[in-house]
Order: sequence, then structure tokens, then C-alpha cells
Amino acid sequence: MDILVSYECGRFGRSKREIREALRRCGDEQIQIERTSVNGIAVVRTTLDGRKVVRRCRELFHESFAFKFAIKWIPVDYWCETDLEAMRKLLEVEVRGRIAEDETWGMKVERRGWQQHHTQDIVVYLARAIDRKVDLNHPDKLVRIDVLGNQTAISVLRPGDMFSVTASGERHAPDGDT
Repeated sequence: MDILVSYECGRFGRSKREIREALRRCGDEQIQIERTSVNGIAVVRTTLDGRKVVRRCRELFHESFAFKFAIKWIPVDYWCETDLEAMRKLLEVEVRGRIAEDETWGMKVERRGWQQHHTQDIVVYLARAIDRKVDLNHPDKLVRIDVLGNQTAISVLRPGDMFSVTASGERHAPDGDT
């Protein structure tokens, strides 16, 4: 599974060492870490379940493992080209079925290296693909769209599926805004 890892700009080498050590502690010695076209974002390819890696990173953080450079971890469920129609089709075909009719959802769009549309226009267009109840404050699931130049990562996250280290500590639940 792939995981997007945010790191301090200009600190890829140090982040890569930190990511390798964290994944080694998770039990994966065969990881690949690649820079993306966006400075500060790496793709980690692991043989492990990305959500389990995120949970283990949270445990390591609480056990005093120092996450100094690899500061945000997001499991990726799908990749597609950066094109509104491709994204919408993926949401209709793959993502909608992962949100039960009785569940609420929200959407977060992070666009880097793609200025073709305003974020709000992207959200409005893509949200039509998922005919479920929206909850802006506490969704059961968060559909996260990470535009990284010509490739887009799409994740369907439950609270706690992301790991983010901030100045005040760790943020447990993903933020949603649809």
C-alpha cells in the first residue's frame, strides 16, 4: 500500500532515514520511498497495510519515537490522473461504495501543482459523485483528494487513519470540509 508522507521542505534525506526507521519498527524492510513532483511530499510504498502503519506510527510517537522530519502520514487507497472527470469517475465507481448509506462523509482537497480550478469548484463538482449525507464537522468517513501535479491520490479515511505531528502534539482525527 502507498502512504503519502509530508516532510519539511529541503529535508528529504533526513525524512527518508526517519521513514525507513519507522517502517523497520513496523516490520517492513522492503519499502520504497520516492519524491513526488511536489517538494515536501514523498510516496512510501510498503508491503504492510497503510492504516496499520499509521496506527503503529502513532504508538511509536507516544513511546517517544522522535518524528522530526516525517510529520504527516496518510494512507492512499487509489491513484488517478489529475483530471476532474477521472477523479469523479473513480469516486462514483470505487469510493461511493465504501461509504454506507447510513454513514456521513466529508471531503478535503489539497491541490499542489495544479491551479486549473479553485478548490471549492473541485469540491462541488466531485461531491456530486457520492450520494450520501454530508457532515462537515464530524464525518464518519473523510474523502481526501491530494493533487500532486499530474497524479492524484484519493483516500477514504476514518477518524484516526491519518497521523500528524504538530507543535502541540498529535492530531487524532482527520479534518473534513465539504
